[in-house]
Amino acid sequence: MDVPPKSATSKRESFAKSKSLSKNASVRLQRNRRLERQDSIGAIEELIQCGICLEKLSDPKMLPCQHTFCLPCLHSHVMAKKILLKQASLESQDVLAKKPIAIKCPVCQNKFSLEKGIDSLNDLPKNLYIDSVLKLVECNIPPVSSKPDRCVKCHIFSRGDEQCCQHCMQVFCNVCWSEHLSELESNVSILIKQVEESKIRLDHKLESFENRCGQLIDNVKEATERKIELLRMDEERVLKEVESIVREGKLNHATISRKIGDLKNKLASNVMENSPGKVFSFMNLHKETSRLLSIVRHYGEARVIFDPETFKLDQDTEGIYSDVCDNENSTRSTNSLERFESASHYYKNRSFVPKLVWNKCPRPANVGVPPWDNRLLYITATDTHTVLILNRDRRKLEGRLISSEMLYPQGIAFSKTRQEIYVSDKWKHCIHVFSKSRDYLRDLLSKGNGPGKVRSPDGIAVGPGDELVICDSGNDRIIIINPQTGEHISTIGTVGNKTTLNMPTGVAMSGDKIIVADTGNHRIKIFYLDGRKLHEFGALGRGKGQFRSAEVVAVDSAGFILVGDGGNGRVQIFKPDGSVAKIFGGSSQGSDGFGWVSGICVTSDLDIVVADSKTRSLRIY
Repeated sequence: MDVPPKSATSKRESFAKSKSLSKNASVRLQRNRRLERQDSIGAIEELIQCGICLEKLSDPKMLPCQHTFCLPCLHSHVMAKKILLKQASLESQDVLAKKPIAIKCPVCQNKFSLEKGIDSLNDLPKNLYIDSVLKLVECNIPPVSSKPDRCVKCHIFSRGDEQCCQHCMQVFCNVCWSEHLSELESNVSILIKQVEESKIRLDHKLESFENRCGQLIDNVKEATERKIELLRMDEERVLKEVESIVREGKLNHATISRKIGDLKNKLASNVMENSPGKVFSFMNLHKETSRLLSIVRHYGEARVIFDPETFKLDQDTEGIYSDVCDNENSTRSTNSLERFESASHYYKNRSFVPKLVWNKCPRPANVGVPPWDNRLLYITATDTHTVLILNRDRRKLEGRLISSEMLYPQGIAFSKTRQEIYVSDKWKHCIHVFSKSRDYLRDLLSKGNGPGKVRSPDGIAVGPGDELVICDSGNDRIIIINPQTGEHISTIGTVGNKTTLNMPTGVAMSGDKIIVADTGNHRIKIFYLDGRKLHEFGALGRGKGQFRSAEVVAVDSAGFILVGDGGNGRVQIFKPDGSVAKIFGGSSQGSDGFGWVSGICVTSDLDIVVADSKTRSLRIY
């Protein structure tokens, strides 16, 4: 037996193997084509399916909303409504069939009118595309009689004794109607089960409702106790003020009594002689007596008024105790009123055109003017991680505050008595302290949420006692600390363990009051140093007196409050009572508007400095 050469055997094996691979590839290709064909057929079947009977479309008619249905199904759908009308009307079916009727598309529920009644269905346009698809797949069903009173189950035509189910809106003959009623009766048990389950759900909801109401009662009681506690604190404060007034009155009484005794001794020891000096002595004694009698006459006329709304005392001391004090009080009151009226008129009639624009400022965060030199302007520059010092008169940079520890300088404040500069650092979570001569002294606080801790400190101000008032934005509160040691003094904006602030970013001082820009709540809130809230105003919006992120705040010498409305790209100026005095800027004002007001301050001569971090600009008005 001859053995074939090795090369010939290899060729046959290779040919057989390639033939097997080709066969497998052909099988896979046929299977993929079959799957694709099945998908295509499924898509076509879905396309030619009627949305009412869920069968293949027969004599497809298109509604004005572009949905397509079988003409017989549309007849049944409309006749179901007609039969209901017939049951409630004395008119015949033929009359009702020709009356106009409004129907809804079974798919999209769009409503349209049939002016000729059921006959209008025959006038609906045929969906030519679907009709051609039906012919293509040879699934076109011969049109069924469009007689409107055909039973939906057995498809037998009725003789005027058909029934319409008000539940499913279908037409039945008398035989199928009995079966349909039996089906509905069998569904009653399902309805009973659903009702029982709904009762259980209702009981659970009642329990949840009672729990929420119980929590509401607890909140009301807690809030009432807090208010009572605050009222007790106010009572204690006012009573102390009354005691102080009483002590002052007794002290003045003792002083006047001593003066009366001294004057009496002078008058008793004086002996009239024929000397020109005695005349002048008598005139002086007469003048001193008249003045003392005037003081006695006015003593005790002071009226102390208690305002229950603000829980404050107001004492009218006009003409009491000393003319010098009266003159000082009158002058102070007059000057304060004059300043208010002057500032109100100034802002109302002022045209806000910048007299200095710096368009390449390295992303300024906030600005401030030191109390020791009104010409200088300190700018916290976040891009360079420094504080720039600009001479406003010379319009030239004169230096920087630099420290390797400073990562993201944000707020800035100054102490006139301590000759120090305070810079908040949002990334380092601390306060940097520099001297007036620009030397780095120390840092205060560290990251956390307890006493002596902060998270992302933002705005900063110096209180009347040189204490530091800091926006602890990450902890939603205002903290007051010792400027030397960083020791925690008090917290503002919290009641119990709950906070009333939401990411405060700006703070300013107005006497003994703290003005807070409550950014997350889009409001300005005013507190006393002891934490009691005096007043608040503002809301979310774009209108007058509304904010979209009240970012920064400043106060002028007359008590007017300037707010950098970051989201609206504008500056709003408010009177001390919260009413709007002036608005300028706005994101829609083009080059005259702001991108995002990130810093604001007002100088003693009412120059307004605005920093814009979005456009990297600085403007002085």
